[in-house]
Amino acid sequence: MKTISLLIVLLVCVTIVIGGKDYYEILGISRDSSPSDIKKAYRRLSVQFHPDKNPDSKDKYIEISTAYETLSDPEKRRVYDQYGEEGLKQGHGGGGGFDPFDIFANFGGFKFGGGGQQQQGGGGMKQRGQDIELDIEVSLRDLYIGRTTRVTQKKQILCTKCRGSGAKKASDVTTCSGCKGSGIKIKTQQLGPGFVQQFQTTCDECGGKGKKVTSKCPHCQGKKVETGEETYTIMIERGMIDGQQIRLEQYGEEAPETTPGDIIFKIVTLPDKHFKRVGENLYYNMSISLLEALTGFSKEITHLDGHKVPIERVDVTKPGFVLKIQEEGMPHHSFPSQTGDLYVEFTVIFPTEITSQQKDDFKKLLKE
Repeated sequence: MKTISLLIVLLVCVTIVIGGKDYYEILGISRDSSPSDIKKAYRRLSVQFHPDKNPDSKDKYIEISTAYETLSDPEKRRVYDQYGEEGLKQGHGGGGGFDPFDIFANFGGFKFGGGGQQQQGGGGMKQRGQDIELDIEVSLRDLYIGRTTRVTQKKQILCTKCRGSGAKKASDVTTCSGCKGSGIKIKTQQLGPGFVQQFQTTCDECGGKGKKVTSKCPHCQGKKVETGEETYTIMIERGMIDGQQIRLEQYGEEAPETTPGDIIFKIVTLPDKHFKRVGENLYYNMSISLLEALTGFSKEITHLDGHKVPIERVDVTKPGFVLKIQEEGMPHHSFPSQTGDLYVEFTVIFPTEITSQQKDDFKKLLKE
């Protein structure tokens, strides 16, 4: 009886070792989640449990970061799905070089400010995808008060079924026996008596990929990628200028063995009916009658956010006169509490015709 009990305990221990932690459960996502879903889950949880914010959550933060580091890498995720956490520990998934406390190195965020480059990853140099540049049209009001908007964009993503392996099953992707997964072979050539030359060549068995796929994914037909659609939340900050960029790091098109490039949104300001922007200053044209130009007036301007700006004149207002109103311009992007000025230029509307009596009255006025 003791022997049976001991065997049961051992079986339970073995199951725990093989199964390990459920990285999907740690991030609160399903097993078929897209790379974007994984990144969003990590972004949310890493901010919530970062030790700088919650000193008692260091272990939880490391657990979240480890789960993200595995599931965000297509190869490590494939190994984890097939062999579990223990498979990664045994070296199936490659090395690390991952700092769970460098929150900005672990996932792409917003950066205000391209191309195919290479960057250092856990397993060496990794090709970087092309950036995607898009215009985002905003009103002057959006730039005055700030706005959050959502943009939906179609792009290339890793196949949601095979996750970029191109195979029907994860077990159908095997390491090439010809090059031992390196993608290259060392060949020897006899140059002459006692002279031998060694040189590298692309593995002819796997085409330099280091892996062999024995089946095709029925969803992507082995292409490893498909067309997907993603919605981004874009923050238009107060005081941003025309042409300024909002960069979403690593949200570009996805491809196997490739780090996604960035999506870059460029601010395009739509013309406003009343206001014109020059730097941090605003310009407004106000029309007044000849009588108002001569005798004075009291008016108000409805500003971009709806508040009223009083405009008063007691002196004669000449056509083209410009009135400066301090601190009623655009907010400075770096310091939104500081604003530019508002310049009001006056256009005097002359009557198209006047009566004889009005002519006499004007003549009397000018004589006085």
